[in-house]
Parts: sequence; C-alpha cells; structure tokens
Amino acid sequence: MTATSESVTSEPDSTLLRFYFEPPTISDVESPDHYRHGHFHPVVVGSIIRPPSDSLPGRSPNLPTGYRVLHKLGHGGEATVWLAQGLELPDRLVALKVFSAAYSYSGEREALALPACMPTPNSDTSGPEWHILPLLDAFIIHGPNGVHRVHITDVVMPLKQSVLLSTTASSKKAIARDITRGLAHIHRCGFVHGDLHLGNVGCAMPPGFAAAEVFDVLLHLDTYNTIIVLPETPTQQTASLPAYLLYPCDLLACFKAYGGLEADVRLDVKIYDFGNARRPGEDDGTDDGYALPPPEAVFAYCTHGHSRTPPTVQSDIWSLGATLFHLFTGQWLCDRSRPDYMLMRLARLDGAVPPAWREHWEADPVLSKARITPENADAEWTSIRDTFLGRHTTEVSRADTDALVSLLRRMLALDPAARPSVDELLAHPWFADTG
Repeated sequence: MTATSESVTSEPDSTLLRFYFEPPTISDVESPDHYRHGHFHPVVVGSIIRPPSDSLPGRSPNLPTGYRVLHKLGHGGEATVWLAQGLELPDRLVALKVFSAAYSYSGEREALALPACMPTPNSDTSGPEWHILPLLDAFIIHGPNGVHRVHITDVVMPLKQSVLLSTTASSKKAIARDITRGLAHIHRCGFVHGDLHLGNVGCAMPPGFAAAEVFDVLLHLDTYNTIIVLPETPTQQTASLPAYLLYPCDLLACFKAYGGLEADVRLDVKIYDFGNARRPGEDDGTDDGYALPPPEAVFAYCTHGHSRTPPTVQSDIWSLGATLFHLFTGQWLCDRSRPDYMLMRLARLDGAVPPAWREHWEADPVLSKARITPENADAEWTSIRDTFLGRHTTEVSRADTDALVSLLRRMLALDPAARPSVDELLAHPWFADTG
C-alpha cells in the first residue's frame, strides 16, 4: 500500500456516525467512517507506535523499541502511512504503515513476499533487488479497532504525475527498465506482485533527505492541515476515533528541496505495496483488489460477478504493460468504472475477441455492437503513438516509439499465454540503450 494506492476499499457498513465536519467527497484524506472496530487504527501526530512488550526480547537490538509519528504520508483502502522516527534512532526518518484490521491478510502477504525479494547486505549494489523497497521492521499492535500489522520501510516519493511532468522521455525509459528489472527479480524469487501500477512505484528520497536535520525536513513538508473529528452525538466520541483527520504532507516539495528533480539525478526506482503478492497459483479465498484489473479478471467479474481471480505471472505482465502505458501517456489504459467498457477498450487495442469471450460478447447489447478488428487496433495504436510523438517532438524518434508500441501490444495481449516473460521483455530492442 502506498500513499496513493487506489485498491478496492471496504465500504463503511453497520450504523455509521454523523460528524459535524466531513472531508470533501474527492479528497486526499480518508473518511472518518473508516475509524471503527475492524478497520483503521487511530493515529495522530506524536503517537508512539510500538510492538507489544512481550515481543521486545526477541527483537534485534538494532531496531528501535517504537516509533513516533511526525506527519502523514498518505492512505489507501488497506492502510494509513505515516512519516515517523525511531525512538532510539530519531535522526532516521521512516515510513510507518498501519494496516486496517480488515486487511490483515494483506500485511501477511507483504511480510512473506518482501523478505524473499528485497536486497540483503550481501546484494550486488547494481542488482535488480535494489528496485524492491526493503522491509525494515514489522510487528503487530492491538488497538481500539482491532489487531493491526505495522510495517516500517524507507520513505519513498511516489511516482505521481507531478514528478513525471518534470521527467524527460529518456528518463521515463530508464524508469520503465528499472520497473521491469524489479518485476523480473520478483518472479525469479518465486512471487507475483499482484497489483503493479504507478501508485505502487516510487523513487528513493535524495541523499540530502537522509542527511538533513529532522526539523529542516519538517519545514519543507508544509503545515498540518486537519479536519476535527467530532461526532454529532457526544457519547459516540470513543477511542476508536482519532482527534482529527490529517491531510498528507507535501513530500514532493521536500523531494525537490533536496535535489530529487535535478537534471543530472537519475531516479532510483522502488516497487512497493506487496499486499496482493503471493506464490503463483496460490489462492487464499479473498477477493483480489487490483487497482487496474487484467482483462481475465474483468471478464470473470462480468460473467460470474466476483473479483476472485488470483494474480499470475501473466497478469503481472499485463499490469506492467498498463503501468508503462500510464508512464508514457499520463493516462490510465481504460476507464475502470464500467467493466463492460473496459472489456471493449481492451479488445479494441488487441484487435480480436478471445474465443472464450465470444458467447458473452455476442449476448451483451453493448459489446456486440463494438467493431473489433486488427485494422481498428492498428489505428488505435497509431493514434496513441502520434500523440506521444507530438508531446516529445525533439526527444524521441518515430522508430523508438514504434518499438515501444510493439512492446506494449505484446504485454497487453488479451490471451495471457501470448504475453512475454519479463526476461523476454528486457531482451527487447527497445530496452537496448537504457544501460
């Protein structure tokens, strides 16, 4: 989970409280309805988050006994994420993720996958494992809303559009290669990521961030913008609620202040949020919260009404293709609000309706009217290529863009068996000059 994760969220249920102050419908702050039993743990600036005392004797002496919250980095459907400092290591700033009690299985998945994929002290400094965000600490806390997993990692700058707008086409190509190398490493370690998209990719903070005084860092993060949590009924002001909701800090301003967007700085890509990761073929019976589901999952939802399509190596490849599409065009591959329109859009880009889809396709009043042909797919991709060339007139050649389009079309094939492996992708000519 990241500060910008768009995973499927659990809708508020049971009897919801009424509050005097509510965040806007579209907002960077979570609803107060999510602070109730079985969901988010209440956290405020200054909170001390520490593992239970009975677990301290078995912890490494190099780990802090707890962490103090300094600001908020973000939230998603599965967790809230905070800027924190170790109690015994106050100069080391970290990201502290507190999973919702409803998503303990996501924390368990991440706790299994990350140690198997992340770099070790003996790792080659140029190895692909360095594109995986390492898990520094993990423990469980008990709070008024249930049992929550807590994961500690380095602070990373999400690859938001505000970062990408300042990034050249050649730098985006290097980012694409690093994401692909990282995913290849995950697959070699025997895992699938399960939810790769730009919201789960970031870059390491510049060296100046780690070297700076904590107070100087806080000055760059802007003010604390809050919404007071005040139920209309006084007796509902319980320990389940935080005193206020906090908007995320301006981490991008901090990233810029310490030189992260300087022209000569290569972004150090990190893949994170392993809450949907697992061994290929593993199905634990939970719904799979893709931010952008692969076509096989969309089709299963349209025909069977459920989202239980466990991720595979092949779905990871499709997600990588959708991520690179987003990276270079600045747009999601398709509208995620209408599954039938998603299928139509994806089929138009592919140029053919898979045989297994035909019965459903021909019976659907919307899909059956779509003209899906190889010629129309060629025209769609030509338009995408020309739009990209128009934005980067002096930066990229038509031949290089054609190679990228060729790569994307293979990755986004509707037939999972037709998608290449990540090692095959890295051998593609388009990656040849990325170092």
